[in-house]
Amino acid sequence: KDCIDWLLLNLSLARRVLDMDGLLAIAIDPCYISKAGKKTPHIGRFWSGCAGAVKHGLEIMGIGLLDVANNKCMMLRAHQTIGNSALKMRNKTLVEYYISVMKRYSKKLLSITDIVVADTFFSTSTFEKGMSELGFYLVSRFRDNACLHYIPKGEKKRG
Repeated sequence: KDCIDWLLLNLSLARRVLDMDGLLAIAIDPCYISKAGKKTPHIGRFWSGCAGAVKHGLEIMGIGLLDVANNKCMMLRAHQTIGNSALKMRNKTLVEYYISVMKRYSKKLLSITDIVVADTFFSTSTFEKGMSELGFYLVSRFRDNACLHYIPKGEKKRG
């Protein structure tokens, strides 16, 4: 059985549509999908931005390529998020899982750009450190409860 590398396929299509010489960024955004039933793999409770609530269904993490100058975005990959029970079995948080998804595709994505754009959910120190370790720069809006501190370098003065 041959496997299609959807990221590479969609990237080759993006090269025809987007200005690959301009400013590019990787956009990531989880997307809730309504789904009833109990037998579907990784079905669980996920945040629905439209409903403004946690709902029963599925979630995919969309990874897109942004052409900033031309205001265009092309989807490169949709990766299904695992459910809460699978996260607990793997001893991972949802943020750690999202980092592992980015790690899976990081080599191919870094060959395009090192800028990742994400919404407020991702503006945590855990996610930022994970992206930094992979070689990405994270662009995001701070959460309302963000606490910023200046970390001094060098020795403290006495007195």
